[in-house]
Amino acid sequence: MATQELQRTTATVRPIGTIWEEDGVVYLRLEMPGVTKDNLDIHVEGDQLVVYGRRADLPEGAHPLVRERRRGDFRQVYTVGDTIDREKIEASLENGVLLLTLRLKEAVRPRRIEVKAG
Repeated sequence: MATQELQRTTATVRPIGTIWEEDGVVYLRLEMPGVTKDNLDIHVEGDQLVVYGRRADLPEGAHPLVRERRRGDFRQVYTVGDTIDREKIEASLENGVLLLTLRLKEAVRPRRIEVKAG
């Protein structure tokens, strides 16, 4: 199963994530409210997919009465197996949710073989 090809290492401040596989594509969904596109850096280093981000702090001079969401930098690292095509990784951020799309290499994708009448 391809989802075994994507493993997370732990961090103290990190977004909540879900990983699933569907039709030869592995999806990684990270919930990161308060993070903007400009505060994200996503890159591949060897067999690691690195998601680095920064949650914005309160405006200067603000005094928080209640703080339920952790703020600051986070670095999330996932080990990407050999079955993932690193050149075709895509990312989109919408409403505080980052969706990474990781496609399997063509050689490892299931292939349907058509049966022809003889």
